[in-house]
Amino acid sequence: MHWIRRAWQWLFLVPDKPLSVGGIIAWWELRRIPYNLIVAAVGIPSLLLFYTFILASGTLASGEDAVEPLTLIIAPIIANICYTLGWMVEIPCSFLFRLLIHDRVRVIGPALFALGLVLSLLVVIFPAAFWGIYCLLHLASQ
Repeated sequence: MHWIRRAWQWLFLVPDKPLSVGGIIAWWELRRIPYNLIVAAVGIPSLLLFYTFILASGTLASGEDAVEPLTLIIAPIIANICYTLGWMVEIPCSFLFRLLIHDRVRVIGPALFALGLVLSLLVVIFPAAFWGIYCLLHLASQ
């Protein structure tokens, strides 16, 4: 478990000094695979729960898909496009903030990464949570 804590700390590590454009991109790209693994580790069970809850709810008509299959292919691509926007936002912000907050500019990348990771996890959890609550309310009303 020690390696998990160290890996988690590394993900949000604040650089020792403000990074160059190349340094910012490298910082983000080194975290792309762990980001995808974390989102997949939460997203796959969430997708299974979503299917379980939507089938249990009885709202899915016979022969109807719970999810458009193309969505399952496109969703990871969109997530990675949004991930790339992280460093694309950090680059101009870091140069602007360097003028305003000087040394604190180093926290922009880790803060944007944390925010993006939390939002990504909320997006993949939302369908399962919605249908889980729907099923609970449906059972409670009977």
